[in-house]
Amino acid sequence: MLETISNNFYSIIDPPNKDEILLNAEISKLTEDQEFSWADYCSIKVERLDLQEKFFPLFAPSLNIFFNELNLDANDLGIYCDEIWRNTYTRNFYQEIHNHSPLHLSGVLFLNDEQEGDGRFFFFNRDYSEVSKEWRHIGLLSDRKYIKAERGKILLFPSYMLHGVTIHKSDNIRKTLAFNLLFSTV
Repeated sequence: MLETISNNFYSIIDPPNKDEILLNAEISKLTEDQEFSWADYCSIKVERLDLQEKFFPLFAPSLNIFFNELNLDANDLGIYCDEIWRNTYTRNFYQEIHNHSPLHLSGVLFLNDEQEGDGRFFFFNRDYSEVSKEWRHIGLLSDRKYIKAERGKILLFPSYMLHGVTIHKSDNIRKTLAFNLLFSTV
């Protein structure tokens, strides 16, 4: 039996309260602080949302599904939402490869279905450069794992995972809501 060893994982959740989450993501007010030091390294419109107080009532069902998949009780983790923001991509916008360390868990709520030419979310395989060209050539390993955007789905992954969004080559508006969480196991 072929087995793999990896410290990377993710889950795509179809929230039981999808309509409520989408409504709040789209009508949320902005915070006064709209400075994003990291936004200098990409081409994207970012807006910090005033959803901190509503975050856990909205996202708890999805977080519970995620942590249940890991056989963990989310109630034991003391989860805190560090930041939540909305991303808007227009033609030629992109997000460079990055991670959200030292935070613990990151999430993306897709606000649109992926369409042809849209920027695509991907995870980057940081170990790809260590793979010989022969293994690359036969196609068993890749440098990227693309995630298809589906409106209302939530992607959850450890914040240390490298990820990005390809260049948006269409005139469609691509929107996501992103957030970072901290938690404690003590």
